[in-house]
Amino acid sequence: MKLSKSKQKKLKTLHVAVAILWLISVAIVTILIYISMHAKTGETLYNYTHIYHFVDTKILTPAAILTLLTGIAYVHFTQWEYTKHIWIIYKLIVALFIIMSGIFYLAPLTDNILAIVESKKILALNDAQYISNATNLFYMGTVNFFLLLSATAAAIRKPWKSHSSIR
Repeated sequence: MKLSKSKQKKLKTLHVAVAILWLISVAIVTILIYISMHAKTGETLYNYTHIYHFVDTKILTPAAILTLLTGIAYVHFTQWEYTKHIWIIYKLIVALFIIMSGIFYLAPLTDNILAIVESKKILALNDAQYISNATNLFYMGTVNFFLLLSATAAAIRKPWKSHSSIR
């Protein structure tokens, strides 16, 4: 079953909107993590940590999942095919990698940082676990941002030919 052109446009608009929200959220969280690592007061550290935790859990995560779901729906209900176009495979792999690493690796780090900051306040900046987790979050956030940017570029440029044209 294929969607009408009107419904395809609506689905594509939703997909692009949540993908942009996801990309911006990753950038915001990464920047906030970096800023919080250089906080001068416990209150500042606490506030930045709570803000990026909120953005991560309430905006970034839903946007990531909705981007994946609308992308799958768009491919499924339009002329695009899952395995015919390499750029679609690339976007799917990038999205799944970022979402899975977020769920199983980054979310526990964020929760741990939040607990450390709530208990130690400004002293968290000297805590080895906090430093390690925050550094990992910053670097992974940076990698995720550029991966999402490359997936966006692939969707716009469609740089690889389809499998059928390669043969």
